[in-house]
Amino acid sequence: MVKKVFMAILTIIILIGVSGCMESKENKIEKKYLPDEKKENALAYLKEKYDEEFVAYFMSQSGWGQGHDVIYLYPENGDQEKDTFAVWGTIMDDGAYSMSDGYFGVIIRDEYEAVMTSIAKEVYKEFKLYTIFGRGSIFPDRLNKDTKISEIYSKDDYFSSETIVFVKESSANGIDEAESLKKIAEKMKDEKLVGSVTIYMVFDNKYEMTSLDTLNERHTEDFFVNDNGKYIRVISTLDIGEVKNG
Repeated sequence: MVKKVFMAILTIIILIGVSGCMESKENKIEKKYLPDEKKENALAYLKEKYDEEFVAYFMSQSGWGQGHDVIYLYPENGDQEKDTFAVWGTIMDDGAYSMSDGYFGVIIRDEYEAVMTSIAKEVYKEFKLYTIFGRGSIFPDRLNKDTKISEIYSKDDYFSSETIVFVKESSANGIDEAESLKKIAEKMKDEKLVGSVTIYMVFDNKYEMTSLDTLNERHTEDFFVNDNGKYIRVISTLDIGEVKNG
């Protein structure tokens, strides 16, 4: 009986000790990385990787449904609205703060848009084109300031674009919208550019005032001939999807 009581007490002591160690470890990690410290870590990581200064202005911390922190930043000499990107931060088992980022989307945007514009010019004369890489996205570490567009593609890495094309209605006379999207997608495939292209036909009298902000307008039917537009997608295997309504 005495032996059983002794064993029960010993078990309780061991459980309390293990629980205390686990709690101490968790508390140690949380105290080590307060929100401001996570932002500072992200700024130091980006400085070392890109040799630039950045501004961190918002963070969504890991929690229910999100297994990592998302820190939003933009280049110190850039524009918050246009150049925002994300750093994902994760506390590893050893307490290290591991990070990946999406700054390459900002770096390559102008060049990428120029390539997409040259492709679209083979179909349309008057249009406005914008390429988006997603503010909350991250990209492989191999993509950096020295990466050329021809070096982006890898079937094993995620990198995808979203291109919006606003076409002036009168410049599209006699051009089949679905066929034009297929032609653009074929050119993208040739260039190994993965992502979607959406075309919106814009009424002539609204063309000059149309921008990406137009997509957030309540009454887009005032701008677009077909309210939802049409899109096509080139996937990571370089297969081309069907033309669909947006």
